[in-house]
Amino acid sequence: MKKQFVQVIVFFNASVIIAGLRSPKGGSAKLLDCAKQKRITAIISNIIVNEVLKHQVKTSRNQSQIIDFLEKRFYIISEPSPKLINRFSSIVIDKGDIHVIASTLESTAHFLVTLDKKHLLSIKNKVKDFQIVTPGELITILT
Repeated sequence: MKKQFVQVIVFFNASVIIAGLRSPKGGSAKLLDCAKQKRITAIISNIIVNEVLKHQVKTSRNQSQIIDFLEKRFYIISEPSPKLINRFSSIVIDKGDIHVIASTLESTAHFLVTLDKKHLLSIKNKVKDFQIVTPGELITILT
């Protein structure tokens, strides 16, 4: 009987995408390659798309190149519901990051990958529905 493997679902925070676009050799870029090769199911929200576009000056790409890059690697979901956002308002340190936690849950992702130590990685023990990890941690888990 053939063994079946479950595809790992990963929600990406904008920080990882921007870092991967800036440095093609780091852990963030490796995860973006995994997404391109469909070795993981990579998900972002419309809000993450807008955050990446807002910081396009940090990359060497224009807006249409970034959109094309994202569409080839990610499933893009809409904003999380207000009800779901309210569920996490007491956990998240920076209210501007609530959408990241809510979208990760809504996407049924196993992991949220982020470089945000201050606001997201610091609450990893408060979230039980998925794991909050750095790119390096996720690469270790996947290999």
